[in-house]
Amino acid sequence: MAAPAIALRFRDTVPNVDTIHAHRSVLHDKGSVWWGWWKKDFEENHDALLESLRANGSFAISIVDRSTQRMFRAAVLQLRIGRLKKEELDFVPEYYFEYEERVFAWFLLSSIEEESFDNEMAARFGDHTLLSLAAAEDNRVGKLAADTNVSSRSCILHLSDLHFGADYAFATQRERLNIGDSRKTLTECLAADLKRIGKHDNIAAVLVTGDFTTRGDWRDGTRQDALQEFKALRGVLGLEPEQIIAVPGNHDIVRYPIGSSIDIAAIVLSNQTTYQHEREFRTFVDELIGRNWRDSLNYVHRIRLKEADVLLCLLNSCTIVATEWTEYGFVGTSGIDAIGTLRDEPITRPTFKFVALHHHLLPVAGVAAPNSKGVTLSLDASDLLDAAQNAGAHVALHGHEHMPRIARYQTVPLRGASMAPPLHIVSNGSAGGKRTPGNERNAYCLFDLQADRLHLSMRELRFDAKEGGSLFDDQLDVKPQVP
Repeated sequence: MAAPAIALRFRDTVPNVDTIHAHRSVLHDKGSVWWGWWKKDFEENHDALLESLRANGSFAISIVDRSTQRMFRAAVLQLRIGRLKKEELDFVPEYYFEYEERVFAWFLLSSIEEESFDNEMAARFGDHTLLSLAAAEDNRVGKLAADTNVSSRSCILHLSDLHFGADYAFATQRERLNIGDSRKTLTECLAADLKRIGKHDNIAAVLVTGDFTTRGDWRDGTRQDALQEFKALRGVLGLEPEQIIAVPGNHDIVRYPIGSSIDIAAIVLSNQTTYQHEREFRTFVDELIGRNWRDSLNYVHRIRLKEADVLLCLLNSCTIVATEWTEYGFVGTSGIDAIGTLRDEPITRPTFKFVALHHHLLPVAGVAAPNSKGVTLSLDASDLLDAAQNAGAHVALHGHEHMPRIARYQTVPLRGASMAPPLHIVSNGSAGGKRTPGNERNAYCLFDLQADRLHLSMRELRFDAKEGGSLFDDQLDVKPQVP
């Protein structure tokens, strides 16, 4: 068989359906089977490539599952761009039927043979599902996605769980308050508190670890409230759009509507075909900071501060998983790739490494107990923690449970392996939501990065702009990487 021209990535996302087995069953009964390419919403059409393959007639493809490290080679008899004819659906596995109109291209296969897994080739997919092998295409996060120079400043402001919409605790920029309503805007409250501690003119970037909105409320009014608030905050702090850094939360990327009748198989298959559930967040970030909505949500951003650099590895922990436990986090292989970029990025001056995601990596409160509708940690937390330690990360930041907490994590090496430095895990709590566990107030974190030390201030944030309490104010026991 000729060398494969392209590779297609898949994953068993439908409960109780083995993708390869389902296709092989049709192939055994019918002599051939259609394999569908469900192009993600942000992927290119690859029109020229597909048209050239279609004109060539028969060819070979690789079919790859990175999650289980399986790889197959398939012989293609025919390529169809667009929908199949009604009678051709007899050659399609049954689980496709309801969503077959969303398949962008079909490949009629005459064989599916297992072959050795090629990890290097599989890694080249990145977030994408089609890879041109002839062109040596590489979609992974293999280099720095952004490099921002703020050489006069030294602080990173960390916010999380703002929850614009029904659960937002502060006044919005366009809101007219009733007499007696003591709420101020988030910008006013942050500016007032930063001035109290003498840091209002020393903010180099604002990192937001998810839940900009509430329950997927991306209506125009809520969207504008968020955009206007960050415009006001940038004005007060003297920041450009690219100095706002955004990570998605489970309220930003909603897998299915709250209160809906849940058919997990249908929902997962529907979302998996296009990734439309990510579109609102992606286009919001495009408008907020100018980052292209098609770009990966897992990437590394370097910020050059006054005395040190900070490398921020941003992760999307809202990847689809086949479960109704919607508040679980899951990052997956693309995020692990991004942590690899964090590990390999060259060090030219004192550098601190941060990993940031929405879902938590360690339990921070009792509400993490299992519950089908409950809040709980990232399913691949162990892999992420190991990768972060191996990458030399100093701090992991997250939100999600609306509860401030600081922990130190360090694995004890086995079989004589060397011990990695400890990883400080900072749960920011909620900076803007009404719903906080117990008597917790809203909070924010401020990291001050110097050439030889890292200082963390974790402070309460009151919605009336009055002074709150200091939850933590000390240096973390970490040292930067040096050239």
